[in-house]
Amino acid sequence: MRVLVSNIMMLREQSRFEKILVENGIEPFFPEVSQFLKEHELLEIIGDFDGWLAGDDQITEAVLVKALPRLKVISKWGTGLDSIDLEAARKLGIPVYNSPGAFKDAVAEVAIAFMLDLTRHIGAVDRAVRRGLWPKPSGTGLVGKTLGIIGMGAIGQGIAKRALGMDMNVIANDAQVLNLAAPLAFIQQVELETLLQKADIVCLSCSLTSENHHMVNADSIEQMKDGAYLINVARGPLVCETDLIDALKSGKLGGAGLDVFEVEPLASDSPLKTLENVVLSSHNANNLYSATESVHANTLRNLLKGLNMLE
Repeated sequence: MRVLVSNIMMLREQSRFEKILVENGIEPFFPEVSQFLKEHELLEIIGDFDGWLAGDDQITEAVLVKALPRLKVISKWGTGLDSIDLEAARKLGIPVYNSPGAFKDAVAEVAIAFMLDLTRHIGAVDRAVRRGLWPKPSGTGLVGKTLGIIGMGAIGQGIAKRALGMDMNVIANDAQVLNLAAPLAFIQQVELETLLQKADIVCLSCSLTSENHHMVNADSIEQMKDGAYLINVARGPLVCETDLIDALKSGKLGGAGLDVFEVEPLASDSPLKTLENVVLSSHNANNLYSATESVHANTLRNLLKGLNMLE
């Protein structure tokens, strides 16, 4: 069996996973990957693999067609499947596995950390003190504030539970009608327009689809409260960065906490890097040791299952 390993989490520990795969009778192939492989890069190498330990690669219908007849399974590292043409995979009979809900706690913690940093100026004060200053900015904090969560899957629910524990009011919007269990059952589920108008903090924890690309744009930002905060721990293309930057510069938005961006890594000349009211991360919210180890194990298990190699 020959397997393509293109997810950066396993590539960072290539020797470790090479040993595991070889011990299971698998010949791994580790390509050079910066963040993910684009369609044209995949078309150059695909077609000679029985399995695929995939990352956020651009797995289009053309890539899937070329992968046949040999490819038996795609085991996606992590939860998000928006980079894979799932309809084409279904049509072509290629099973796709992932690890749903694996990063509920990891990402929820970072979302709350962004909120605390922005509303209490923790990072900004740290940087100022290191420069020899002694600022004392007034913060708004989280107690009594309204958090609007867009996307109430595992991560959204994890954020909501923590926010309730910090005495925040929580409202939610999800494309699907959800029956939330206690302690989330009393959370008000509202239309998107209502959420934008009422929330002091808007948090994105939804999947990326063709319908919600750039859902945060000049028009939706205009509906938000003056001085509101935006948190994005979902996918970068949910936000039109140009419109976000304009709103942050004008003061329409009080700040933003961003783990993800339209293009990653974030460009060296991005205006976001010059703004003090922005907390930036490196698409790293999911990188909690316990969570990544669990996903490593499940991703390998899914691969072996798809290759019919589990006893």
